[in-house]
Amino acid sequence: MMKKLIAASFCILVFAVSSMHAQIYETHFGMGNTVGVTVTSSSEQGVDESRHTLNGTGYIPDLKGAARLLGQASIGSTYEEIEYLTQISIENWIDQQMAMPAIPYIDKALTLYDEVNQLIENVHPGQRTDRPGEISSFALYNSLFNDQDVLRNKIAFSLLQVLVVSRSSIKLKDQLPAHMSYYDLLYEGAFGNYRDMLEDITLHPMMGYYLSHLNNKKGDPSLGTLPDENFAREIMQLFTIGLHELKIDGTYKLDGNGEKIPTYNISDVQELAKVFTGLSGGAWNLISFPDLAGQPVEFDRTFNRYDLTVPMAMYQDFHDIGEKILVDGTVLPAGQDGMTDIQTALDVLFNHPNMGPFLATRLIQQMVKSNPTPAYVKRVALTFNNNGKGVRGDLGAMIKAILLDPEARDCSWLNNAKNGKLKQPIERLVQLFKAFDINSPSGRVWFNDPDQIREPLGQAFMSAPSVFNFFTPFYAEDKYVEPNNMVSPEFQILHAVTVINYINEIENSIKDRPFRNRTGVNNNNPRLNYNNQDNPVLDFSEELAILQSEGLEGLMERLNILLCQGQMSDATKSIILGALQQMLDEGGFSPQDYVDTALYFTIVSPDYIILE
Repeated sequence: MMKKLIAASFCILVFAVSSMHAQIYETHFGMGNTVGVTVTSSSEQGVDESRHTLNGTGYIPDLKGAARLLGQASIGSTYEEIEYLTQISIENWIDQQMAMPAIPYIDKALTLYDEVNQLIENVHPGQRTDRPGEISSFALYNSLFNDQDVLRNKIAFSLLQVLVVSRSSIKLKDQLPAHMSYYDLLYEGAFGNYRDMLEDITLHPMMGYYLSHLNNKKGDPSLGTLPDENFAREIMQLFTIGLHELKIDGTYKLDGNGEKIPTYNISDVQELAKVFTGLSGGAWNLISFPDLAGQPVEFDRTFNRYDLTVPMAMYQDFHDIGEKILVDGTVLPAGQDGMTDIQTALDVLFNHPNMGPFLATRLIQQMVKSNPTPAYVKRVALTFNNNGKGVRGDLGAMIKAILLDPEARDCSWLNNAKNGKLKQPIERLVQLFKAFDINSPSGRVWFNDPDQIREPLGQAFMSAPSVFNFFTPFYAEDKYVEPNNMVSPEFQILHAVTVINYINEIENSIKDRPFRNRTGVNNNNPRLNYNNQDNPVLDFSEELAILQSEGLEGLMERLNILLCQGQMSDATKSIILGALQQMLDEGGFSPQDYVDTALYFTIVSPDYIILE
């Protein structure tokens, strides 16, 4: 239900005139509405009449408007972060976030690695952890819980759902530097250029192993062998142009028979596969092979020899030097250097007409809504095509366009049946844990999410079951969503089992412990254990104080802002207040019981798990 709000910023306007008489109307201005509002003012003398069109994104939002923006632009926020946004404009907040320096994840992870090893050595002198891969999760959640660059973290996480790699394979499971250096491409490049990111992920050894173009040799007609086609297919289907030709607004182009037009065929895949031959390790792993220092790297299938943080190199002898014809008809001449082939192929995909609407749709789905209108997609795709300064592929400009668009800011969309999206499991948990300042007796909060939530909830960091991610952007629930020509991507992993597990997880998080902290040390081998003496805790002191000073209504309004982006329905609020009132009538409950109950019902409600 659409809520009409009056923002304080709209009520307190100062104009450079001697005095002003005005009427105040209910509006959605405080939510950052981008619909123009024309204000006419004049002095008492009736002269110097002026007209100004106000744009909500340049003004200060109220608490609900700030919470709504942070729901789209972060993976969880504190009440203090929401309040801070009410002191500056939405656009200024975005600019501040984009100006924050990126602290590389690999540095954060290696610092944690040293800390873990110190704990290990205290029990097992001279030994180091034999499961370094789990530190990838520690680094992610430490950053999400504590760091201020929430927008960059949101975009990196969103891009990982598009440019998928997974550490689930045996060889990649414990390659901590590889995990973090790949994630840094997304994190540090979040506001950079997508063409640079395409090249970076193409040459990263983790992607090279995951999609099998590391050590991909040219075909040999005498042996009947062909180059591996895996990366060639997926870079087109999943990372750039998709399966079918698109209009600038993301809708499908149709042929004379009303059928979708494929963007490529098997021949295009085979030709592109030839481009990605000859890539192998760019540097020796000198930690494991110190005796190889100074020696040339070889084209070799011995995976663990390579430094997986160094981009792959081209080995021309293993590259297919024949002529190649790309998807747009571009001809790569015979005898050309392999890296030149790759650069040209990436340019072709990057400049394909599908690229703008393809990426615009994916990012809008990750940040704002599952079913953006064609007009919304078009506006963002046009920004991809030209950031206003003649630059194509500017991710920072795209992100700003997504967040400032009327379809993201205008509150009239709150009533639209196609508005909103389901929060991913990681997003739901992080929002809860961050909102209540998660901590532990040791000060360490080490969440090994693949072990604890991948199976129960269907998601864990960098642990997708396939290159198609945990869910496809095209998934549509078949009873209500698909018949209305909509999609519901995240609902693909919301089913009877994950729903029950989620409810249980939330109850345990609130009443027992958010998760089992992996800060103990196994006595039998050099690895971490779960530590029941160091359970994470949530801080409800502010909520208890509000309950005492403002009662149940005050408590519910705080939870509405903090957890539901100000969008808790009257029906949900009434149900929860009814349950709390029943407890009050029965007596015998502590203030903590009231907070726990209010929080539990809020977190399992649609108002929390659906982002409007």
